Amino acid sequence: MENVISFLNRLHPLPPPLIAEMRQVLQYTRKRKNEYLVREGEICSYVWYLQKGLARCYYERDEHEVTTWFMQEGNILVLFKSLIRQTESKYNLQAIEDCELYRIRYEDILHVLEKYSEARRIRTMITDKYSNLKDIRIRATSKLTPPERYAYFIRHFPHLLNRITLHHIASYLNISKSSVARARRKKF
Repeated sequence: MENVISFLNRLHPLPPPLIAEMRQVLQYTRKRKNEYLVREGEICSYVWYLQKGLARCYYERDEHEVTTWFMQEGNILVLFKSLIRQTESKYNLQAIEDCELYRIRYEDILHVLEKYSEARRIRTMITDKYSNLKDIRIRATSKLTPPERYAYFIRHFPHLLNRITLHHIASYLNISKSSVARARRKKF
């Protein structure tokens, strides 16, 4: 739990009463590789802090998976639209490694947002991070050839290369697995 508190404190200093409240409402949980935190059609009811592991967000399009982002340990996992509006998600949130997480319920989030201005600032910073993830993916997949897309992925996510399958890289870059394999061979 200390990792979550430290993470939030780095975003914005937390007052002691908020820290105490977070200690009460955060719940530890685990997800095994390939388990889902949220499936398409479900309502996102939590925000998770990923203490250990790797997760991805994806949706299905024409019987193909389209990965929109990857998140590694030390980050927040959330499907904002589904959470904030309490509507069915159009995305899947999946563990792609065994994960250790802390989660906070939607109701508890509303309470701390109402009570603490610091929580509202942190929410804004996390929202900005997710907006940047969308921008990165758009740059990675628009108007670039498959080898250029793979080179972009290597530049921005070198730390993930050995942790993510070829299939997941291809679904993120919106190219075939064989295109990723060819680009990988050319690069190395």
